[in-house]
Amino acid sequence: MKPLLSICFFFFSLSCFSQSLDYISVRKKNGIVIKNFYAGSNIVVQTTSGSYLQGPIQTIKNDSVFITLYDIRYFPTVYGTYFRDTIAITIVSLRKDEIQRILIQKRRNFLQRTVAPIAIIGGAGYFTLNLLNGTFFDNDVSGNRKLKVLGVSAGTFGIGYLIQKLFSSDGFSKKSHQIVYVDL
Repeated sequence: MKPLLSICFFFFSLSCFSQSLDYISVRKKNGIVIKNFYAGSNIVVQTTSGSYLQGPIQTIKNDSVFITLYDIRYFPTVYGTYFRDTIAITIVSLRKDEIQRILIQKRRNFLQRTVAPIAIIGGAGYFTLNLLNGTFFDNDVSGNRKLKVLGVSAGTFGIGYLIQKLFSSDGFSKKSHQIVYVDL
């Protein structure tokens, strides 16, 4: 009984179909993998013509990526509300050379998300508050102590602005990254 079952299982496994192993990989210059995209995964791509395409990957083969695009629109009802409906489904093929950038991550780290805006708002607010207090309440703005406080608040604003500009990222792959088609 066991040999018969194993033979049936063997012939059944021969007739099974598996998914293609081709995938698109975003890598650093030294070859470290940042993110892989397989058939079925969602992708946001900027093409070399500048347009953006978003949708699930239908298949990846022969150095091309086939992305399914959905045209979804809102239509009014007789009750004054709207409902969404899919108008068309289009499969777009892109060669690997036509892809300029791929969205890697949507999240931003703590430094980008929190520290820079707090430093900018705090520094600018404290600077403005000191100048307004000096103007309306006839306080000496050019005193030695006040100039130090204004310098610290301006420096805090500058550091926040610098952090925001240096560590800003839109989540897409950079020019230093390579987009590689992997055929297995």
